[in-house]
Amino acid sequence: SRPMDERGDRPGQTNSLTAALKGILFDFDGTLADTMAGHYLAWKSALGEYGIPIEVDDYYPLEGAGLHEVARKFAKGSTWTEAAIGELVRKKKKYYVDRQPMTFFPGVELLISELKDRKVPIAIVTAGHLDQLRLSVPQRFLEQFDALITGDLFVRGKPDPEPYLRGAARLGLAPEECVAVENSPLGVQSARRANIYCIAICSTVGRDDLIGADEILERFEDIRNSIKIGQILGTKLRHA
Repeated sequence: SRPMDERGDRPGQTNSLTAALKGILFDFDGTLADTMAGHYLAWKSALGEYGIPIEVDDYYPLEGAGLHEVARKFAKGSTWTEAAIGELVRKKKKYYVDRQPMTFFPGVELLISELKDRKVPIAIVTAGHLDQLRLSVPQRFLEQFDALITGDLFVRGKPDPEPYLRGAARLGLAPEECVAVENSPLGVQSARRANIYCIAICSTVGRDDLIGADEILERFEDIRNSIKIGQILGTKLRHA
C-alpha cells in the first residue's frame, strides 16, 4: 500500500466524491449506543460531590469533547489543578461504569455483525476512554472492530480532525476512503475537517445542529438507506 504522510493521508489521494469507499468509522456514545443520559447522570453525580450543579442542557452541547475538557468546562476556578481534574474524571467514569446498562440502538448489532462477516474495515472513534469503554461494553461487541480510537489516545479531541485521521490510519485507509457515522455537532466537524464523508444521526440533537454533515438520518436503522453504506456493502459482497 502507498505510504501515508503525517496526517494519515496518502499523497495524491482523490477526494471523497471519487475515491472508492472501503471502511466505516463509528462514533460510539449516542451513535451506536443509547448512553448519553447515563453519561449526564454520571457527570451530575461526580460534580455533585463538589457542590457543582449541572443540567442536561449544560452537558449535551459538549457531546464529543474529551473527558478532561468537559471536566474543565464545569470545574471552573483557580483551585482546580490538573490532578484534581483527573480525579473528577475518574469519579465520573466510576459512576458511569457502575450504573450504566448498555443499550444499543435498534439495528446496530445486526449491521456491525454483517460488516464484520463481510470483512469491511470498521473502527470506533470516541471521546470516551478505553478503560471506560471496555468496562461498560460487552467484549463480544468490541472485538468485532478492527480498531478502537479512544479519547485517551489522542492529543486534540473533536472537533479537531485528529481522532478521525487516526481512525482512518489505523484501518490502513486514506480519509477519503472512509465514511464516518456521528450524532454530535463536534463529531461532525471533526469528520468533515478530516475530509471524511459524514453521516449524522438525529439521536440526541436535531437536524439544525447537524447541518455540516453530508447526510442526516433520523435514526440508526435508516443507515442502510445511505447510498454510501450501500456502496461499501455492495463492493464487499461482490468480492466476498
